[in-house]
Amino acid sequence: MGLLDNFDSVIGAFFGLSVDGYTIKGIKDVSGLKQEFDMVEVKTQTSDGLYVLRKIPGRPKPVTVTLTRPLTDSDTFEKWMKDVGDGKVPRKDATVTVYDTSKAVVRKYVVKNAQPSALEITQMAAGANNAVEEKLTIQGESLEIMT
Repeated sequence: MGLLDNFDSVIGAFFGLSVDGYTIKGIKDVSGLKQEFDMVEVKTQTSDGLYVLRKIPGRPKPVTVTLTRPLTDSDTFEKWMKDVGDGKVPRKDATVTVYDTSKAVVRKYVVKNAQPSALEITQMAAGANNAVEEKLTIQGESLEIMT
């Protein structure tokens, strides 16, 4: 029996955000969880005169993550935006948690030194049958994947 014989895909049933003691659940969509590095070119020459060009990982690239949830009476996103805008809250690590259908934690992603940069309310139309949603964009220095 091989390593991948019992492999099942993960179904992200819902997501949560934890930052500075606040836990926000009910997030329906997360995008931008991307770990990436600047690549540095290193040019060398071998002992027999051949030139070799290699790329090695450099600094981590900044991270931009967008979280979407239905608009409710919770004003946590708004408070965080306001506090950052007023200079009251320093950058904090923000943890995005993926839960499966049995509410078990599947994986955690830590956005290092994060702060919100945008809060958007989706298009609203009178008489429409779609839910109004809010999107929070957070910026961070790097992404750490916890298993």
